[in-house]
Amino acid sequence: MQIGQMDRRVALHNPTRTANGYGELTDSYSLYTTRWAHILWKGGSEGEVNRKIQGASKVHFYIRNQDLGSLTLLTKIVYDSKDYFLEVINELDGRKGYIELIGVNKN
Repeated sequence: MQIGQMDRRVALHNPTRTANGYGELTDSYSLYTTRWAHILWKGGSEGEVNRKIQGASKVHFYIRNQDLGSLTLLTKIVYDSKDYFLEVINELDGRKGYIELIGVNKN
C-alpha cells in the first residue's frame, strides 16, 4: 500500500467512564486521535433483530502504525458521521507498517 492511498480522515474514540452529579457512572466516548486512512467497503448484511430489520456494513480501515498503544477492540471509528465498532485489529508489515481495522456499522 502506498501512503498516497490514505486519503480519508478518520477519528478514533476510546470509551470513558465518568461519574455524574449523583455519583452514577456513565459511559461515553472521547477522542483518542485522528488519522489518515485507506478505506475499503467489504459489503454488508441484513437480518432481523428483536422483530426489526437491521442492516450492517463492514469496512476495512488501513492506517499507519504510529504510537497507537491505547487502541483496543472497544475503540470506535467515526467516519462520515457514522460509528464503526471494531471487530478485528491486524498488524500488517511488522511494527513499522500498517494496521488493518475491521469495523461494522449497524443501522
